[in-house]
Amino acid sequence: MAKKKAAKKVGGPERNPRKEPYTSARLNSVTDRMKDQTGKMSALARAIADAKLDGIVIDGHAMLLRGLNQIDNFIDNASRAVREARTARVEY
Repeated sequence: MAKKKAAKKVGGPERNPRKEPYTSARLNSVTDRMKDQTGKMSALARAIADAKLDGIVIDGHAMLLRGLNQIDNFIDNASRAVREARTARVEY
């Protein structure tokens, strides 16, 4: 029996485009958000240490790891885009 094709979602949330232009200012705002998140994570680590806990069990651990991997992938893609843009701008 043949597989059925997935039905298209009607009226669902719009997907973000795969590629989108970034400026230095936009990346700086993302970096600011990441710095804020880093501060919050550091505060959690201090709270665990201050409470003299051996460790805690946190739900959503896999999401954190996927997110970190996604950030690494984004940085790699952005670095490649910068290299390609520089090469395209150079006139021979």
